[in-house]
Amino acid sequence: MVLLLSLCVLAAGLCGAAWTLLARGSARADVRSRLAETELYRPEQLRRVEQPVEQPEPPAKELSTVGRSVLSLVDAVLKKRSLSAKIGDDLDRGGVQLRPSEWVAIRLVACVVLMAVLSALLNNGLLGVLLGAVGGWLVTGLWLSHRARKRCAHFAEQLPDVLQLVASSLRSGFALGQALDGVVHDGVQPAAGEIARALTEARLGGELEDSLDRVATRMRSKDLAWVVMAIRISREVGGNLAEVLMTTVHTVRERGQLARQVRALSAEGRLSAYVLVAMPIGVGLWLFTVRRDYLRPLYTTGPGIAMLVMAVLGLVTGSFWLSRVVKVQV
Repeated sequence: MVLLLSLCVLAAGLCGAAWTLLARGSARADVRSRLAETELYRPEQLRRVEQPVEQPEPPAKELSTVGRSVLSLVDAVLKKRSLSAKIGDDLDRGGVQLRPSEWVAIRLVACVVLMAVLSALLNNGLLGVLLGAVGGWLVTGLWLSHRARKRCAHFAEQLPDVLQLVASSLRSGFALGQALDGVVHDGVQPAAGEIARALTEARLGGELEDSLDRVATRMRSKDLAWVVMAIRISREVGGNLAEVLMTTVHTVRERGQLARQVRALSAEGRLSAYVLVAMPIGVGLWLFTVRRDYLRPLYTTGPGIAMLVMAVLGLVTGSFWLSRVVKVQV
């Protein structure tokens, strides 16, 4: 009982810390986006474009000494294990404006909160801690992966329109940088934000092709990687870049149409996979709600815990196998 109360108190405190981190991350995201937009355009361009008067940003909440110490410790561990760069790339891909140390701290908070909740529900401290730690870490990781996949999919959908706009600008006599600048000014997220980041890197002294190549790697876009290759070849040997881009747009749109047809044809298999994975979870939750005494030996005895672990492993293995079966590469 004392362990459960301690976990609940710790979970409440960590929830407050996580809320503060999210508030600071949200405020910093707004400031960074505004600064990026300000640095993107030259002074003569800013004078030609009327910018609305923006209200000053509210001051970000300051962390306590304990919070700063925790973040410093997490940051030191990540740097020691060389994980900051990888986590930072995942956060950039998902559009999450948090530092790697803050994201890891939030994941740890989610683990502790879930441990406290499951320990109270299952009345088993050891099992609750084990399931809470694994479940909290997996759920937060899956959320970031889902957000990254969704953002990459939106980028892939917007890429043909972006390339068509760039090709039209090139035909009108604009340079490649000016054409991409027009995409940033008139485009939508996430394509406009990624192109703006590439232009900013190029204006700070880098090569535009290298910046676009990094965008292709970060957004996992093979189509953009081919476009960058075409830009490099056109710059080295010459040629009509606008025609190359229009051909690429036509190819990308045909591949997108084929991918949508394949997805429609495989919808029945995906639905079957969802049902097969959700059925044991749903039945277990229903029995835990209405017949808890019937399921208590499953998580209070040694053989029951072993059976539960084997069931979870089997469910994970089956889910992975079903995801590979219904996935068709185009």
